[in-house]
Amino acid sequence: AVAASAVGGTMAALGRLPEPLGSSGAGSAVAECEESAGVAAAVQSFRSAFLGRGGGSTAQQALAGHGAVANTEKRDRWTLRSSARCAHAEFKGPHELSSRVRQDCGEDAFFLGKHLDGVVSLGIADGVGGWSSQGIDPALFAWELMNRCQDVAEETPSSSSSSPAPLACEEGAADPKRVLIGGFERLQRAAGGAPMGSSTACVASLDRRSGELRVANLGDSGALLVKGSTGACVMESVAQQHRFNCPYQLMVAPHGFEGGDAPTAADVYSARVEVGDVLVLATDGFLDNVSTEQAVAMAAEMRAAEPGAIAERLLQLAQLHSKGWEETPFSISAKKHGHRHFGGKPDDITVVVAKVERMVE
Repeated sequence: AVAASAVGGTMAALGRLPEPLGSSGAGSAVAECEESAGVAAAVQSFRSAFLGRGGGSTAQQALAGHGAVANTEKRDRWTLRSSARCAHAEFKGPHELSSRVRQDCGEDAFFLGKHLDGVVSLGIADGVGGWSSQGIDPALFAWELMNRCQDVAEETPSSSSSSPAPLACEEGAADPKRVLIGGFERLQRAAGGAPMGSSTACVASLDRRSGELRVANLGDSGALLVKGSTGACVMESVAQQHRFNCPYQLMVAPHGFEGGDAPTAADVYSARVEVGDVLVLATDGFLDNVSTEQAVAMAAEMRAAEPGAIAERLLQLAQLHSKGWEETPFSISAKKHGHRHFGGKPDDITVVVAKVERMVE
């Protein structure tokens, strides 16, 4: 894999896609000239109809016809049709659901953001289980982080602005690291005090105008992008770890303790998407039990299926491997670091699958 500092990780070099309709730049200038010409034609039609035939109704139809064309102008946008599947480890009891914990994913969490005009974001988090020995529920931290990241991803500065830019954008481009930074800052300022704990996180944002996908990954959750046209993997994030089984993590520790990593430490990857591409975000409960080759092969085989169906199959594959004795990514890594571990690693598993589409809005 290419070093994580190189934007795009292991992604293949992709050509720039044509600017979508309604975008800024040269395309909008051409559209403006065409609209001016259209108005002139309509005025000329009005003069001819009124002076030549004296019929007011015909003149009104000429102007109304131009107005109909202008009012039905549509914008072409990239979209992500996404779905999530998760399961808590069998050795852990079920989690009580609440406004903060929206689904029982064990100590994992996720969000699927709504589509704004310029960007759409989604993300996953894996609460670090070691906090449970201190009487702290790791799921509360993970869900609070995802809930606050979703707030940032779906927020615009001001509805009074003529063209408000989403806060998930920076200088016109989708910026998942900004979502992660903002989400963690809001978690730290939570009413009633920030929840204690720590979590890994992976956030993806798609620029709906340009088709640029960016992923910010902190820790050992991660992302894969599979091309819909070829089934090839063109983006793979790389796990960030301080040492074996100790990933980078965002943390709020009890008074007197320090630790954790800054959200600015997240690696950022980028790729240009095409219609039919499949994006997979997963926590380490999946990535420790399913190799990149296995995940890509299944996503490629099912790339014509619905996102929920792909996510369900990937989840089932990880569950199967977690209970087996065959070699897994986790057992291979353990051996490299001098540890003895055979087979899979039982854990909470969360998989988010998003398919890239193009639509007129």
